[in-house]
Amino acid sequence: MKTKIPFACPLDCFDACGLLAIVENGRVTAIQGDKAHPLTRGKACTKGKQLLERLNHPERLRQPLRRTDNGWKPVSWKAAIDEIARQIERVCRRWDSRAILYYADSGYGGVVKSVDHMFFNHLGGVSVPRGSLCWAAGIAAQRYDFGDVRGHAPHDIAQARTVLIWGRNPLDTSPHLIPFLETVRQRGGQLVVIDPLHTATAAWGDRHIRLRPGSDGALALAIARYLITTGRIDRSYIDRHTIGFRRFRESLRGFDLETASAATGIPVDAIISLAQAYADDRPASIIIGYGLQRYTNGGETVRAIDALAALTGQIGISGGGANFANRSIRRRMHPDALASESHAVRRRTFALPQMRSFLEAAQDPPVAMMMIAKANPLVQMPDLNRLRRAFEGVPFKVVVDLFMTDTARAADLVLPATHVLEEEDLVFSSMFSPYLNYSRRVVQPPPGIIGEYDLFQRLARRMGLGGYPIMPPSAFLQQTAQPLLEELDLDWDDLKKGAIRIPQDDIPWEDGDFATPSGKFEFYSAKAEADGHAPLPVFVPPAEPSRVYPLRLLTTHYRHAMHSQQFMDRHDRPAVYLNPQDAAQRGITAGERISLESPQGRLAATAMVTSRVPTGVVHIYQGWWPHSGAVNTLTVDSLSTMGANAAYFDTFCQLKPDPVSHGDTTTTSSKERPDVRPTD
Repeated sequence: MKTKIPFACPLDCFDACGLLAIVENGRVTAIQGDKAHPLTRGKACTKGKQLLERLNHPERLRQPLRRTDNGWKPVSWKAAIDEIARQIERVCRRWDSRAILYYADSGYGGVVKSVDHMFFNHLGGVSVPRGSLCWAAGIAAQRYDFGDVRGHAPHDIAQARTVLIWGRNPLDTSPHLIPFLETVRQRGGQLVVIDPLHTATAAWGDRHIRLRPGSDGALALAIARYLITTGRIDRSYIDRHTIGFRRFRESLRGFDLETASAATGIPVDAIISLAQAYADDRPASIIIGYGLQRYTNGGETVRAIDALAALTGQIGISGGGANFANRSIRRRMHPDALASESHAVRRRTFALPQMRSFLEAAQDPPVAMMMIAKANPLVQMPDLNRLRRAFEGVPFKVVVDLFMTDTARAADLVLPATHVLEEEDLVFSSMFSPYLNYSRRVVQPPPGIIGEYDLFQRLARRMGLGGYPIMPPSAFLQQTAQPLLEELDLDWDDLKKGAIRIPQDDIPWEDGDFATPSGKFEFYSAKAEADGHAPLPVFVPPAEPSRVYPLRLLTTHYRHAMHSQQFMDRHDRPAVYLNPQDAAQRGITAGERISLESPQGRLAATAMVTSRVPTGVVHIYQGWWPHSGAVNTLTVDSLSTMGANAAYFDTFCQLKPDPVSHGDTTTTSSKERPDVRPTD
């Protein structure tokens, strides 16, 4: 007998797709899109479909494993939980709970596994990261400007006449946005893509503005000055709903079009044309990507872009906005159920991208124990070589995962995790989708595997952790969702019937009531100033290459993989895309094995020559595991000036033929060359 059971994709991407598991005789045989889902409408990407492969993969972990002198030894769950409890108690007796580092990221986007934070908060607080590897600079910037991070619903973006897709590649990374953008074009609107790379979206859009990497803030401020000097601003909106306009206007006096052109590489007439399109063909929506804020100046860049929407009064109107992310659902969930923040009285924080520095330098107390879940830092973190060495200095490490990742291999105790198809859960996106999804349990976990929810309850009981809530997972989920359900006048059974949308936030800030200290959009942010940043949007020139390391390295997402989750079986070398001019200068031909070197490390790769990459830049898709060539062997662990975001794109390298195989120009297979397109 064949049945179809709806669930939701938990991968950390924009869409949180509605999916169907096809079950035959108690076994999942296929995954397909759910046509009943109001946003994703039956279309599923390969990342979601690969969830089935991960469910049944022969290398999936199926029991706890303890490192010994003779390799990995299976242990019982009771023995594993006893050891974790003893180690926590040992650490807390000698120091306090801050000597424990806990790191969980977005490898799984459901709610039920969020009890990990609840456990460590009830422990009194441990060392946890602040900031992010992907979006914290933009989050910080929009909180200074708007007070919160909210985005227009996709169907409202479709009402725009002009859309600036700024530093984002939705054709590859957010495919369910594309039909709404197509609607804009069908209604006579235009799609302008601003990106240093000629991405799939740049090729698909109506116009591509190719600027120098890290110069986006200069372009935004030049547009702002042009709009002000030509009267293309909404003075009524500025007077009623913003503060700091006069100071912002004064700050732009020296920022003329010629200065911006020199900084960005964009001709003056192209800047003018872009400014006119944005201001004159209204409403205009800006969709801000994560790549443009992965520089040290990333937060300043997002603030400069936000300012354009405020200048033209395109905030709080249908088809407008400066859309970076959407935290609407999370802020409506029950805060104590999600994190129990009030219990974390001893919390210590560190900048996530600089975990290596923290591990090396932490004292009073040092890091004596580490636990990691939903993350693979020994692939995804910058400056991997030094981070691996820092890991070795931590006396006891626990990793929870589906597979023996590089991070798991560095642990002392490895615990298997449940798969999304083995959990009842709530799944939502913090980036794009305005829908909350109920995800049904499709199959039971294999024998020997318990979920993290059960793990932390058992651990809390073993330790006698007073106040830790003991309840079934379904009750926890209902408690978490209750404030949102009450707001929407719905109950738990309504949620289980299908995805629900948050209609109040289709058009953020429509009432003109911002979440800033002033209640207005803040060109001038006293909070930013108090935090040590420029109070106004400014352009901070990006880091520059050196003579020894002349090429900027851009590491973006591959359309068929989510970070390192789909790269575990790949043993091919990463493909490195470079401009024909840079290749010719170095005597490199397409398909040749080459070597990349940065101050952080070295990487063997295969050269792909294309004019879709500008001169002075090399491009690699991130996600390969170290046995193939982890690109973060090369990246620098610099931070954005605001938000503690990883400034991956301020990495510079040199490139040359590999001395071992120089002259070997055997072309790799198409599987080894993701997203290769012909040169222009």
